[in-house]
Amino acid sequence: MRKLGFLLTFTLALVVLTGCMYPDDQRAGSNIPPETDIQNVQNAVDNFQESEGGILPIKTTEDAVEYLEYQVEFTRVVPEYLSEIPVTAYENGGNFQYVILDEEEDPTVKIADLAIIEELRSLSLRINGMGEHVELGEQVGPNVYQLDLEHYNLADNPTVTSPYTGQELNVYYSGGQDFVVDYRDDLNMMIENEGLEFETGEDIREVLYEYTPIVPIYSPEMTVDENNEAIFMTSLHKS
Repeated sequence: MRKLGFLLTFTLALVVLTGCMYPDDQRAGSNIPPETDIQNVQNAVDNFQESEGGILPIKTTEDAVEYLEYQVEFTRVVPEYLSEIPVTAYENGGNFQYVILDEEEDPTVKIADLAIIEELRSLSLRINGMGEHVELGEQVGPNVYQLDLEHYNLADNPTVTSPYTGQELNVYYSGGQDFVVDYRDDLNMMIENEGLEFETGEDIREVLYEYTPIVPIYSPEMTVDENNEAIFMTSLHKS
């Protein structure tokens, strides 16, 4: 049943990624791994876990970034459970990190777009090279701020390319997480396209990887306001 659920979820994800989520002028350049890549890795993880008494092929990493904690260790599944590492995987020169979500109850393979990490790394190098402390500008959410654009000689707010829509997403600074990506536009598009309804206090980011195979790395928690529109989460929203 779990494998069937994954197939159904991924089929829907594929429809979203190739349809309403991607504008017509950007779908052609999409480098999202094909369905078979992710499904083959999922099958390998399932078979490995079954053979190894519940153990998952997880890479030992000190990466504490949310959604990247449990990365697939391909050396443990290739070639016995998987003929080769997908060309889309970072370990084979690709742009995506294959990760496992819900590792205890229902291990599910997803992907993270590493282009976002590279863009944030470049931004960090620029900021760190201009002083020990980060100079902040306007507050845009609870503990979320713009950079001081004038101080850093930036004409516009830094952005990264959304792996969901191809649109530009703003990058802000959070005292607790350093740089964060503002996925509110993607979330609002998903909510509208799928006719979703949430209550304030629910973390709505999960819809991004339930309806697509991609996890929203470097995203602060988000919920909805009284109009069912995405906003940054605060402790007050959870109470």
